Amino acid sequence: MAKRFEKYAPRTLAVPGDPIGWQLGNPEREVHKILVTLDVRPEVVREAIRVGADMIFAHHPAMFVPAHNLDLRVPQNAMYAQILNANILVYAAHTNLDNANPGMNDWLAKQLGLKHTLPFIDDGELRGMGRIGEFDKSMSVRQLVELSKDRYNLNGVRVIANDLGMRVKRVAVLGGSGSKEFMYAKRAGADAYITGDVTYHTGHDMLAANFPVLDVGHHVEQIMKHNVCNLLTLWAKQDDWPIMVVTSKLSTEPFTFL
Repeated sequence: MAKRFEKYAPRTLAVPGDPIGWQLGNPEREVHKILVTLDVRPEVVREAIRVGADMIFAHHPAMFVPAHNLDLRVPQNAMYAQILNANILVYAAHTNLDNANPGMNDWLAKQLGLKHTLPFIDDGELRGMGRIGEFDKSMSVRQLVELSKDRYNLNGVRVIANDLGMRVKRVAVLGGSGSKEFMYAKRAGADAYITGDVTYHTGHDMLAANFPVLDVGHHVEQIMKHNVCNLLTLWAKQDDWPIMVVTSKLSTEPFTFL
């Protein structure tokens, strides 16, 4: 499975140092049921055990920050122990999936309804990442907010804009923490930008540049669950793999919107 996936989203597409690939468990063991999730959290591990999954396929690496000890009083370490005790494999496809074509940002752009999409970051470690495309007709920033909430099933959006009535048609999208890349989107000719995790001071910079930005949050990347599940299911059918692939039913959004 990993070899097939890494032909689709090669490891060379990942940002240097990104801990992608096998994370926990023995990759040589047989796998019969895969649970696809955005994040590996204790509740997701319990879900995997409950549905009988022997592998977790995640977008965000479970071991993004190296463990300095195995003190099980630390919740993250306790989760690792639970995974190993349950004999579950964990595999992560992070920035290589972001940078794949089609990949995370293609799925986000398609879900929004953007057409004629292309990468908009042209240099550095993120070269080729993000997508910029157009709608059939222009809309106001306020309308773009409502469209984003509807298409991404969001309870709320943080908006950085001087004028909610400003008309936009060409829009750039970068899933995850893309606030620092907003000038790439502006230079590429975007009228507005959609990403996550915009910081306070960067928000001021966006306002000063008179460039509307929608912070739709990091959890919007949950769109990968359905798409990766479909990919793995298709390959299993084509290659006669004796596996079942299911998506996590849980939300790993850490924020509550009131």
